[in-house]
Amino acid sequence: MSPEYRKQILKKLFWDRNIDPDYMLGLIDGKPELIPGERTDLYRRFLTSCDWYTLLQIFQIRQLRDELLDENVITRLYPKELIQRYRYARKILSE
Repeated sequence: MSPEYRKQILKKLFWDRNIDPDYMLGLIDGKPELIPGERTDLYRRFLTSCDWYTLLQIFQIRQLRDELLDENVITRLYPKELIQRYRYARKILSE
């Protein structure tokens, strides 16, 4: 997926915040975060706002399993059904 398309998705996700799409794209790609916990908030926003197929387009399976579906991210989701859904997805990706 092109960086420009990824930036468009980030702009849509963060319509309520003035963000630098290049910085957020850097977070996705593993660059250090300026504010601790910012990557977790980014991942949480992705999980609550995007459908599964969009997530698969943006992230590699390894990154989905190890970072987005990390327990620290999942426990910050709401509602409880969403937590269960993503724990199940992590289990399937781990097999």
